[in-house]
Amino acid sequence: MQHPPHHPVLVGAPRDMNGGARPMLLQRSDDDFIEATLDDLRTPTGRQTLQGLRAHATDRQGTLKLFQPIQRQFHLALVEAWCDLPGTPRIDGAKVDSAGMVLRRLGSGNRHEGWMRSKGRVRGWLPLARVGGDSVDPGAAQRPLAALTGVADIDRKLTVFARENTDTALNEDVIPMYLAPPDVCTEAGKTLFYGMVPTLSSELCEAEPVFAVAGDATFGPQSAEFRNHLVEALRGDAMDLPFPGEAVQAWWFDAAESLGTDVPSGVNTTQFNDLKKSTSDASRRLRRFVMLLRQLSVEFNAFEGGTEVAELKALLHAIELPLVLRQGETVPRKVRADEFLSRASTVLLDKGSVSGTLEMPATWPALGDTAKRQLAAALHKSLEPRFKAIKGKSGRFDEPAARYVLRAFVRLKPEGGCPARIVWSEASQPFVIAPWYEGAGAPPVQIPLPDPSDRNLLRSLKPNVAFVVPPSIQNLLAGSAKDLMEGKGSTGSLGITWICSFSIPVITICAFIVLNIFLSLFNIVFGWMFFLKICLPFPKFGNKPPGG
Repeated sequence: MQHPPHHPVLVGAPRDMNGGARPMLLQRSDDDFIEATLDDLRTPTGRQTLQGLRAHATDRQGTLKLFQPIQRQFHLALVEAWCDLPGTPRIDGAKVDSAGMVLRRLGSGNRHEGWMRSKGRVRGWLPLARVGGDSVDPGAAQRPLAALTGVADIDRKLTVFARENTDTALNEDVIPMYLAPPDVCTEAGKTLFYGMVPTLSSELCEAEPVFAVAGDATFGPQSAEFRNHLVEALRGDAMDLPFPGEAVQAWWFDAAESLGTDVPSGVNTTQFNDLKKSTSDASRRLRRFVMLLRQLSVEFNAFEGGTEVAELKALLHAIELPLVLRQGETVPRKVRADEFLSRASTVLLDKGSVSGTLEMPATWPALGDTAKRQLAAALHKSLEPRFKAIKGKSGRFDEPAARYVLRAFVRLKPEGGCPARIVWSEASQPFVIAPWYEGAGAPPVQIPLPDPSDRNLLRSLKPNVAFVVPPSIQNLLAGSAKDLMEGKGSTGSLGITWICSFSIPVITICAFIVLNIFLSLFNIVFGWMFFLKICLPFPKFGNKPPGG
């Protein structure tokens, strides 16, 4: 059954605001920005004012940039709907069933992706091709209606076919747009819609984070980036080990990290000081060995992991490390790499003890090409669960420098014999979302600091926050400040828990002073003081009389 078509309707920026068929994006920093915007829409002068509030900031590539609410900037989208008939009359708001907009991400090849939900779950960013393109209805319930033919048998088959496709249930996230109050539309002579542009979201995608796959050239197991970040032994290359034949000592870690200044009891002073010299060969070997243990322990969880590291453990078990021949020995001795590394990690990283003497092998042998590829694949496989546990599920705006577009629509009610339909605006200019730490031009938040020289004022600053301090921290702070600065503080073994009360304003003063000290130190390296700290003289502070 063929229905006579609706008369054409257009959606775009308000026609006298030079926005064309795209939504108009405003940037405002005033508190009651919605009420102020609606008031400006009433008159030509007000609409002219709004043109000066268009979002206009750009990044280094010249892409439009929007800001987050934490930066005290807010963004509104404005559109008008009108009839594409002689005289272009405004559309009757009573004929609009609903209005909204969709925020879409530009993927590879500028492919549009929508933030999708399905059956109560957030599916994340998916290509719009999965729901039929970028101009279909974003609602799963409305899309099948557009495909109906009016022939009952055909429509039933189409419905059954649609239900078999899981993508049929995908709903693209719709940001509501609101019809301006009738008096505003009447005074403006336009049917106007407005909506908040989201630049922040706490939503997380249900899908697991995707780590680099085997064929990934950027960080796959055979990529240069993955291989180069590994210590020599984990690349499958030969590696010099520190102090071959000697018993592994817990203090090696402190010496390699240059912790403390006192030579541990029973330790050779010359050897200890040599290890602390970053230029010495012994120090270089020890640092690389500690890095080997750290990568296996922290990145790959090789010592405490379960089935996810079984393949890695098997490959390490197959590597035999030769031990130094002792006087009178003729038969070479060897130790399995997995056993040695696990025990060495207990001594050096965990500061624990192991049974017997843990002897440092003579060297770490190079592996063949096949074994190298197997080791890289096993390491990469072990890293995946660590990545997923730390990275967590991805959020809506997590991807740095991602580009987005905004597109508005109105749904028209059925009219006469015509079915309901959706009318789209064009996509907005592509934009990025500024990171939270970037300045947006709003005045900084002022935090008045108490005057620490005013003793009477300080007496009035009663403690208003309390810390419950465990015995270990209390013992550490109760010792000598000089020893604490030199890394010789002690947490002790006994003690009681304390409750220490402070005044938050005093904590703020201390934090401000320490901040300035560290800014001065880091300024030597980064030269950033000129950009981060701007101090201006203030004509009057407090209530002191002139000359007081």
